[in-house]
Amino acid sequence: MERPTFRKHERLTGRLRIQEVVTQGRSIHEAPLKLVGRIMELPTPASAQVAFAIPKRYMKLAVHRNRMRRLLREAYRLNKARYQDRLKQAGKQCAWLFIYQGKEPLTLAETQLKITRTLDRWMDKHG
Repeated sequence: MERPTFRKHERLTGRLRIQEVVTQGRSIHEAPLKLVGRIMELPTPASAQVAFAIPKRYMKLAVHRNRMRRLLREAYRLNKARYQDRLKQAGKQCAWLFIYQGKEPLTLAETQLKITRTLDRWMDKHG
């Protein structure tokens, strides 16, 4: 079994690529998370690249935004293996953008539940 990591090549970066995901991607909403994803060719060996956004509109304090971003990354890191395996078996690559739209930070357990539900729904519908 491989150790769960979240490496640099698995991060969705670049203004144009993120903009393409937002404008042409398909979204799933699982309150307070919104997942926008797009199946596309990526310049990386990873089967999925991910970015996390917590708008200042929803969380005013940077401390809370940073903590929530850390929790989202950790929840994704711990649960990403099965989704990446499904994408590898299908021979696809995908870019995902998680947008947190809640006012209050969640716990790690709640965050993991929301991430897995959202990814399951997105994979069933679009993947």
